[in-house]
Amino acid sequence: MRVNHGATTSVMNNRPTGDADLHAVIWGTCAVLVAVAFTTQRVRLLAVLTLAVWTLFVEIAQPWFTDLRARQASDLVGNVVGIGVVVVIVQLSHIRNTYKLRNRTS
Repeated sequence: MRVNHGATTSVMNNRPTGDADLHAVIWGTCAVLVAVAFTTQRVRLLAVLTLAVWTLFVEIAQPWFTDLRARQASDLVGNVVGIGVVVVIVQLSHIRNTYKLRNRTS
């Protein structure tokens, strides 16, 4: 981000309330990719939860790598919301598919 200081600073100046919504979209997209990559429900949930822990590490570690970003609770909330939405959708889809299978066989 130091290389793009002009671009990143102007974006952050235009978003004084933060960018938690962008965090939700970005990490939600990552969670979708992780969920699609794994086929079993248990492994899928473990992978998405691992992603959530990773976002915590990224949020804690980012001041070590750039002086343009700081730790922000709102960013972490955005990360968790984005991942959480995907977890809920995956779970609802799994429940729906399980219900369909049970009704088909009975």
